[in-house]
Amino acid sequence: MTPWLAAALALLGVLAAAEARAELGQDLAFLERALVGQTRSAELRPRLLERGEVLPIVLPPWSLDSARGRCTTLIVVAAASTQFLLQIHPGPGLPHVLPSQAGAVQLTRCGHERISLVQVLLEMRSPRAVVHTLVAVGADDPPALTTILPARDPGAAAPAADPGPAPKRAPLAERVGSFEAAAQNAGATSIDTALLPGQGDVRLTLSPGCHRLLAAGSEGAPAYTLLLGENETDAPERLAAGESGDVRHELCTARPRRLLVSLETTPEDAERKLIVAHFALPVGLPARFGPEVAARLVRALGGGSAPRKLGPLVATTLGAQGRTPLPRLLLPQTCYLAAAAVVHGAAQTLSLGASAGASNAESTSEADQPGPHVGFCTGQSGQVELAVEARGLGLAWAFFLFQMGPARPEAP
Repeated sequence: MTPWLAAALALLGVLAAAEARAELGQDLAFLERALVGQTRSAELRPRLLERGEVLPIVLPPWSLDSARGRCTTLIVVAAASTQFLLQIHPGPGLPHVLPSQAGAVQLTRCGHERISLVQVLLEMRSPRAVVHTLVAVGADDPPALTTILPARDPGAAAPAADPGPAPKRAPLAERVGSFEAAAQNAGATSIDTALLPGQGDVRLTLSPGCHRLLAAGSEGAPAYTLLLGENETDAPERLAAGESGDVRHELCTARPRRLLVSLETTPEDAERKLIVAHFALPVGLPARFGPEVAARLVRALGGGSAPRKLGPLVATTLGAQGRTPLPRLLLPQTCYLAAAAVVHGAAQTLSLGASAGASNAESTSEADQPGPHVGFCTGQSGQVELAVEARGLGLAWAFFLFQMGPARPEAP
C-alpha cells in the first residue's frame, strides 16, 4: 500500500468516526427532549466497552420510586452499527434477553414488573463501542424509540421462507449404521443394540461413563414417546420423537445406574431399535465432590466428547446467582480448560467467559442443557480474567479449572 493511499484511508476513518459521534450526539439530544414529559430523567455515565465485556447497569433509587410514577424506562444507545444484549432479571411472562436493534434498546416496566430492573446487565457483542444509558420514571411509558429516532427503525422482519418439502427419512438400518459409525469414530468403548417393544421395557445396567442413546423406528411407524427411569415407581423422563421418528439422548453417570427404557405409543406393531453407545469417564475426573457433581461436570465438559484425560485440577469455586469475577494469575504460556456446572436449583442461563491477553472465549448454556466450558491459553504474564454469569432461582454452581498442557510460545 502506498503512503498516500494509507493516509487517505486513515483520513476517511477519522471523518467517519467524527460523523458517527455527531449523529450519536444528535440522537441523544432527541431522546432527552422526548423524556421531558416524564417525572424525572437522567443520563448515566457513558462507558467504553469491548467485545465480551458485561456491564451491570445500576438504576438510581429515584427511578424505582412509585411515588414519582408507576413506570420506569431504560434506554441504551450506541452507534447504529453496534450490537449488544440486555439481560434482565427474569419475570413471569417477560423476556429476559433483549438484543439491540440499530444500536439501541428501549425497555419499560410498570407496576410490580419493575422488580425485574433491579438486575440489568449489558453484554457487548461488537469489537468496541461507547454506550449511553438514559433512565426515566413517570406515570406512563414515553414514545417508542423508533418514533423518537426514525433512522433507528430496522423495519419489518422478513417473513420466513418456504423451506421446501421435508427430506425423505433414511431406512432404519442406514440410520442405525450411521449412529454406530459416528459413535465408534468418537471413541465409544462398546455399542449395544436391542429391539424396543411397543409394550414392556428394556432393562439396562449402565457403568460409570456417558451413554448415547438412539431410539429409531421403521418407516411408517406411529409416533411415540421414549420413557427413561430407574424403577417402576418414579416418574420417568419423557422424550418425544421428532419428525424424523428418532430420539437421541445422552446421559452421564459417575456410579453404576439401572435404566428402564419403554415406549408410550399406540398398540400398532412396528419395528424399533434401541442403540446405546458407551463412553468412559475422563481420566482425572475429580470424585471428591460426589457422583452427582461429577456427572454434571463431565456433561459440562462435553459428555461423550469430553477430553479422554484431564490435567491437574488447579482451582474450584462455588457461586450463586449473578456475575462472579474470578481473576487468576496462572502459569504463563499454559493451556487450561474451565467448566461450570449447576449443583443446586435450576439455571435459566449459565455463562462462562475467559480473557487472557488478546484472546477471549465464552460459552453459555440455557435451561435443561449441560453447563458451559471454555479452553484458553495464557500469555507471557499468566494473567487471566474469568467470570461466571448465572441466572435462575435457588441456583448454586461449581467452577472447575484444569491445567491441560503448555501453549505455543508467543511471538516476540
